[in-house]
Amino acid sequence: MFAKLSLRSISLLLSIPLAATAIERTALLPPKAQAYVRISNTTNFWTQLKQSSLGKLWIDPQFQDFIGNPDSDTWQEFFFEGDSTVEDEVFVEQLKMLKGEVILAFDSEMENPYIIAAMSEADFARSLEMDVKLREITEDPFEIVKSTFQDVEIIQYIEDGGTKDEETSWQAHLKGTLVLGYSKEWVEKCIVQLKKDDVKEPKGNPTCNLNLPLAHLIHEFVEDENKNLADNPGTMDSELLFDALGIMGIENYSLKLELKADELVADSRLRVSDLTKGIFTILDTQPSELPTVTFIPSTIASIEVGRFNLLRFWQEIPNVLATAMPAVKPQFDMILAMIQQQAGIDFEQDLLANLSTKYVSFAVAEADQQVSVVAIELKDAMAFKTGLETALAAPALQPQVAVGLEIIEFLDHTIYTLKNDDPDTMAFGISGDYLLYGQPDGLRQVIRSQSSDAAANDAFERSPLVKGLREHVPARAFGYSAIDWKKNMAVIVRELSKPEYVTLMQRNWAKSGSPLPPPDFNKLPPADHIASFFNVSYQYAEATNEGLHQRITLKY
Repeated sequence: MFAKLSLRSISLLLSIPLAATAIERTALLPPKAQAYVRISNTTNFWTQLKQSSLGKLWIDPQFQDFIGNPDSDTWQEFFFEGDSTVEDEVFVEQLKMLKGEVILAFDSEMENPYIIAAMSEADFARSLEMDVKLREITEDPFEIVKSTFQDVEIIQYIEDGGTKDEETSWQAHLKGTLVLGYSKEWVEKCIVQLKKDDVKEPKGNPTCNLNLPLAHLIHEFVEDENKNLADNPGTMDSELLFDALGIMGIENYSLKLELKADELVADSRLRVSDLTKGIFTILDTQPSELPTVTFIPSTIASIEVGRFNLLRFWQEIPNVLATAMPAVKPQFDMILAMIQQQAGIDFEQDLLANLSTKYVSFAVAEADQQVSVVAIELKDAMAFKTGLETALAAPALQPQVAVGLEIIEFLDHTIYTLKNDDPDTMAFGISGDYLLYGQPDGLRQVIRSQSSDAAANDAFERSPLVKGLREHVPARAFGYSAIDWKKNMAVIVRELSKPEYVTLMQRNWAKSGSPLPPPDFNKLPPADHIASFFNVSYQYAEATNEGLHQRITLKY
């Protein structure tokens, strides 16, 4: 089966609906090919995907009108970069035989793919018959050589035999499992293991898994850069830089998508050996609690709560420079000292040291307009306010302040609005114990709420998004959010329909030469129609013993 496994074929294989994994089949993967996509059951995954929000939207007649109602011939031309050949048609027929678990893995060079898949005896025999017929009619001849290993037949395919471009692959079938790869030794090892162990078919909801051994990829990149360093002594040492940034501590990334009857759940894990250095110092992984503030309305369309440590991240920058770019650090220190002298403050002591690590952001959507606010908790609001006002009043910075900021007083509070032509221009200011950032209307609403005698915000606690967060988020999470996509869809559609975005997309589409027609924005379904397919999503992030874990739950 798959006698002609080209890169184009691989791209097609990745484009079809796949599903999740079974441990025993994953154990068959060769050590050098641990980067893989794994689907538990292709048939069930495709069936369940059609019931998801995206699946139902895709087959919606109005949405199909928007994307041009591409027919099967158009998709065929898209996937095969033109008219399909007999070889392509055979490959498609063979793909249809992959009805259960499928694992597609790659080596670090992304050149030699491996396939491990559930397949019946009858389908495997039929695929071999198709390969024989293909050999008789294809323009690119190949040889088929059969041998046995421990009474199991191994089929060898040789392309361009006897030339410098010769390429050989092997495949075998045992216990309902197809193994295909570019190493005969690996196929033989699979046979030995399959003879010894039974294969446990995956059960439960269909899933799709992605696994990326990032440590291996990072080290390979560093090795390549070090070769350049040997030829160019003045080049920066990538390993020193990556280590200082904490990137050398990244080990692996994995993602699991599970399709349930009423929701899609995405679990991702980043294995990191050290979360206390480099770019990871910006994270504060202490558990976060929903705030008890009264300025968040109950009509919110989205809310996010979390922590970040700007002070610790700022203090880490000199360490990174001293380790990886020692020649740059004196310049950095000099420029920073000059700016601080002009501003009349010490950024670290007068501003960053007065920031808490806690923040909350929320958005309210009305029609196709959205007002959002980020509120960062302050340790000492008065000290931060003094530092900010001192910097903005510094004589050396007055020209820049006059050009860039509009300063307005509102209910005994100062709002600094950025001067630009964007109707969604942003502003910042201080109110109560918070540094606020967002649209001016949002800041004014927060200031009005804090200036009133509002009691505890019971309506906020009763809001569906907050109730959902309390249900879906564990107490140990350091960051989490909820989005009501129905309320936000009009805003999203308005953004996507902006003339400058539409023009840019159409221009790039024309350059791509894609056989698929560009979307017709004159036929874009109304926002409320698109919104009818979506619900609410919840997300949280937490620190684990191995690194970071994130879960996203999208309700249908």
